[in-house]
Amino acid sequence: MKKILLFVLCLPQLLWAQIEVLHQSQDKNSFPVVAGSKATRICFDVNDYEVVKKSGNLLASDIERVTGKKPQCIAADKSFPADEVIIVGTVEKNRLINQLVTAKKLDVAPIRGQWERFVIKTVENPFPGVKKALVIAGSDRRGTAYGVFSVSEAIGVSPWYWWADVPVVKRSSLSIKNLSYTSASPSVKYRGIFINDEDWGMYKWAKQTFDPAFGNIGPKTYEKVFELMLRLRLNYIWPAMHECSTEFGLVPENVAMADRYGIVAGSSHCEPMLCNNIHWDQKAKGPWNYSLNRDTIHAYWAQSVKERRSEEAVWTLGIRGIHDRGMETPPVGIPDRINLVQQVFDDQRALINQNVTKEWGDVAQCFVPYKEVLPLYDAGLKVPDDVTIMWVDDNFGYIRRLGAAAERTRSGGAGVYWHLSYYGGPHSYLWMNTTPPALMWEELHKAWENDARKIWVLNVGDLKPMEIGMDYFARFAWNINEKNIDSQPQFLSDFAKKQFGENEGQPIADLLGEFYRLGTIRKPEEMNRMWAVSLPREEALQLKHDYQQLLDNEAKIAVQIDGKTKDAYFEMVGFSARVLGAAGLIFMADRDIQLGSDSVAATKEIVRLCQYIDEQVASYNNDVAGGKWKYMMPGKETETAKSLMDWNSQVRWPWGEKGWSTSAVTANPDRKWRDANSADRRSSSGKANWKMIQGLGATGKALALKPAGLESSWNVGDNSAPCLEYDFQTKGGDNNVLIDFLPSFRICPGMQLRVHVSIDNQISKVVEVLGSSGKEDENGSVRSNGIMNNYVQAKVELKGLVPGKHTLKIYAVDPGVVIDRISFPMD
Repeated sequence: MKKILLFVLCLPQLLWAQIEVLHQSQDKNSFPVVAGSKATRICFDVNDYEVVKKSGNLLASDIERVTGKKPQCIAADKSFPADEVIIVGTVEKNRLINQLVTAKKLDVAPIRGQWERFVIKTVENPFPGVKKALVIAGSDRRGTAYGVFSVSEAIGVSPWYWWADVPVVKRSSLSIKNLSYTSASPSVKYRGIFINDEDWGMYKWAKQTFDPAFGNIGPKTYEKVFELMLRLRLNYIWPAMHECSTEFGLVPENVAMADRYGIVAGSSHCEPMLCNNIHWDQKAKGPWNYSLNRDTIHAYWAQSVKERRSEEAVWTLGIRGIHDRGMETPPVGIPDRINLVQQVFDDQRALINQNVTKEWGDVAQCFVPYKEVLPLYDAGLKVPDDVTIMWVDDNFGYIRRLGAAAERTRSGGAGVYWHLSYYGGPHSYLWMNTTPPALMWEELHKAWENDARKIWVLNVGDLKPMEIGMDYFARFAWNINEKNIDSQPQFLSDFAKKQFGENEGQPIADLLGEFYRLGTIRKPEEMNRMWAVSLPREEALQLKHDYQQLLDNEAKIAVQIDGKTKDAYFEMVGFSARVLGAAGLIFMADRDIQLGSDSVAATKEIVRLCQYIDEQVASYNNDVAGGKWKYMMPGKETETAKSLMDWNSQVRWPWGEKGWSTSAVTANPDRKWRDANSADRRSSSGKANWKMIQGLGATGKALALKPAGLESSWNVGDNSAPCLEYDFQTKGGDNNVLIDFLPSFRICPGMQLRVHVSIDNQISKVVEVLGSSGKEDENGSVRSNGIMNNYVQAKVELKGLVPGKHTLKIYAVDPGVVIDRISFPMD
């Protein structure tokens, strides 16, 4: 017998079960899905939810993708003269499942009434005339769907089979080992995505390529998004909302499609009450200002509540300006603005309480203190206790603050809104996903440790090419315990093997690890001449080598990759690696020119690399999957850019620099650096310790103080605190030590983000992470430089140090600190 283990399901109780798939032969201890020319029927109840019927039919299509044979889908009220049957249904909604429960052949007591749980079990002799059934029973409609798609992934159909063109390995037969297991509920209740800044790619792609009949992102596009979400076990959507897009709620079929797929409707931080206000007609309706135009805006919200009162939704509360602008004035002062938002809360909640049904349980509501709204909250704005507060990052992955102890007792709990893509000040990054999974783990696990567990939303921009980050987010939010502090390398390896095959999985994972490290040093969207010229000589030479090595390693993999997976590889890995490597080399060549190297040779190299990038964009849009993604990747054929050569809204290419002079900046001196994990000694304190997060920081070996909860706090000078020790040699005299921290924020108000540093137990200094208070201007130099560099630097002065060996000690003081690297005086 040939036995192949395709997929191991890791759900919220760690490794509790596995779906074992057999090919070419079956035995009495397995369930035949496809045997010979026969495909086992799939049965559902006509009275079950639409998403259950959808998922059952999609499972049939998945089985056909694998075997070429499509099972028949039949209703439960029909007889099924067959030896085997697959039963798909929701507890209390499927009569066959109810019969099995009554006959004590299926136990659903652990999942009954629970959130998004499921049972998968093979049942012997379930009904007269039936030898065996594979039962997939859900506690609710999404629980059923998640159970179904767990089987789909197990038999070899990737969640990314459509959105990233991952091929399916063909099999002549298919069976599943007898099994019985029960899932737990997901770690995070609402796990969502935000389709944002869609005018860069998804809008043009939907309008001109995928759905020209609708001419926008509409039901046809959203159906594909919702299917992907179910396959990834996501459940919550903030739809596209830029001016180019048709408002989600104004298209009845959009709303119906979300319900059909069991997706929870929502709206972003600037779209209260499920209303996308980007097309608010101020001439006809008056200003978008609740203090001046309350009746009209209230009527607008009331209409939304009336139309969408029966949906399963999370209602966003509060008010900002139109689209993503700040609150309108008047009022001006913080006290008056707080009073206005309190009035908004009262009015919005009255509308919800008077109109929204409780068919789906208590009506979920959230408040997102984004940008100018957070200072209002910190100044005393009172959010109703049952409303979930969604803490926000700084648009670059660093969470601005989490809940203090008193805030964690709120019945509404807390959540997080987090970015993989961003358009706005001080810097935009929309081109590709260079945010490492390790940073996502560090920040979101920190949020989890500090009780932000109710709603997580990920800004995925155009969705492509954010596939890998979105996949990691979905699996992490589903099971917080599946991803540990060292999860990035293992995740990338597992992901690559599943999508691209066992042979190339590890080389691709290694390539991605280096891609994320280089992207941490500088996103291509944040590259500029000043950055390149200011690099120390040795560091610039190393970067140039690393960018070229990235391109060389990618080229080797591209040659070896199986022809069927070439499109998927290019979309999710190859394109991004090529563009990042080439962009980096462009700036390194320009650096050489600015510092007096051979300008003719360097200019030729820049032209060659520009053409190379242009070719990659053209290939993405025109060649991959037969042109399926035309207009998805911004390039010379888009309305926003005639060519990559002048596409300066995303990258400050060297030729776009105006009034540049080499006197504007000089290269920094070379220094000796050590990654933080290279400490010569380290000590812990109880459960608290400095732990390396693989893949985090410019070194890929950053150290974080764990756990990151409020309990991990020590007084300055407490020698029992977790400590790092680094030995170094110096010639003596006056010098300094530099410490690079991730540009993180303090955990919550009332705390700080500090370490205590000493040299030889003599020189002593308390170091606060620069820009960590949350009070700095988000567009100011401290935060701007911090997010571009992905570090902020602290300097420890060394005065009159004697020659010889010395020891630097770094003691923990506050939770949330992450150290990337340390520079010591040159020997």
